[in-house]
Amino acid sequence: MEDTCFDQLKLGDERVLSAYFNRHGRALLLFAYRMVADASLAEELVQDAYVKLWAARHRLESDAHIKSFLYRTTRNACIDHLRSTDYRMQAVSGESLAENSIQTDSDLLARMIHAETLQLVYAEVKKLSPTQQQVFKLTFVEGLTTEEICSQLEMTANAVFIARSKALATLKRVFKDTDLFLCLTFYALMERSADFPTLT
Repeated sequence: MEDTCFDQLKLGDERVLSAYFNRHGRALLLFAYRMVADASLAEELVQDAYVKLWAARHRLESDAHIKSFLYRTTRNACIDHLRSTDYRMQAVSGESLAENSIQTDSDLLARMIHAETLQLVYAEVKKLSPTQQQVFKLTFVEGLTTEEICSQLEMTANAVFIARSKALATLKRVFKDTDLFLCLTFYALMERSADFPTLT
C-alpha cells in the first residue's frame, strides 16, 4: 500500500496527497500546534508543507523520506513564523523560539513520536463525553490550571477533577494492552495530574 502511494506520488498523481494527509496530517497539526500555539496557523503551515511535498516529490526516495520531509518542513515553517513575528517580545513565545531553534534530529524524532502518539490518544478522546473531552483538552493540550478550567467551563473544581479522572481512567483501560510507549505516555499524563486530589 505504502509503496503504491509512493510510486503514484512520484508519477504525479495528485490524488495520493489526500492519502498522505490522512496518514500524517493529524499528527503534523498537533506537532505544529505545540510549537506555535495557534490552531488555524498550525493548519496553514501543515497545508504549506504538503504543497512543498508536491513540489519536491521527484527528490524523495521513500515513504519514510516523505514523513521526515513533512515534519522537517513543518518544523522549519513554525520556527520561521516565530522568528518573523513579535512573539519574541512575549515570554512564552520567546522560550518556544529558543527551544525550537536548537532542535537536534533526536529532538525532532521525539516530537514526531509524541505527536503520533497523541493522534492515537485523540481518536479515543473523541469517544469521551463532551465534558470529559473539554477538560482533557484544556488540561493536557492547552495546559490550563484547574482554576482556569473552572472559570472557562463554569464548573466546580471537584467536577473538573472527576471529569479528568474519568477521562484518564477510560483511556488507560483502552490502551492497557497496547505497546509500552503508549503505557508510558499515560503514566506521564498521570504524573502531570499528581497534584490533583484523589477522588473516592
